[in-house]
Amino acid sequence: MIAALLLLAIPADLRLSLHAGEHHIEKIDWRAESVETEGPLRAELLPSGNELLLEPSAKGVGRAFVFTRREVRVVEAFIDTPLPPPPGKPACASVANAACYAQFRAAPQPRMVFELEGLQAEAKAAQEELAKAGLPNLEVAISPWGVKLKGAKSDAEKRRALKAIWPAILGPLRLDD
Repeated sequence: MIAALLLLAIPADLRLSLHAGEHHIEKIDWRAESVETEGPLRAELLPSGNELLLEPSAKGVGRAFVFTRREVRVVEAFIDTPLPPPPGKPACASVANAACYAQFRAAPQPRMVFELEGLQAEAKAAQEELAKAGLPNLEVAISPWGVKLKGAKSDAEKRRALKAIWPAILGPLRLDD
């Protein structure tokens, strides 16, 4: 609901190393409703319901955003590009403020403890990502149960907003409808 912060990448739920022109089928555990991509990657849900067809087209990093009823899962494909090294540990013990949020955003951990100011920093960063994506009319609210988007006129606009805020959200991107 506010503005500010930085632009760092949050690790995806799944990272793969692929080659351009080679199709790849990945088994997924998520009950997916739809998939959208960005970068040099095309993705399609297969009729089996638990498989994702990935078609890398050029060198670079592509992402497949897999939308389930309440979560957004991200498959990141490094196409003819090396995987980045694993991030280090943040100096902060918890996401206590904006500075600690920046550290956790650069090096996310499997378990994180949030304090109010850290949660506010995350909400500010998510709202800034919406503005950058051309969706300043939408508002994001963050609760212990997930993310709420206010003002989305359609499912397509909601998916676009979720893709935009994904880098700002620490941990799983869950929907609190």
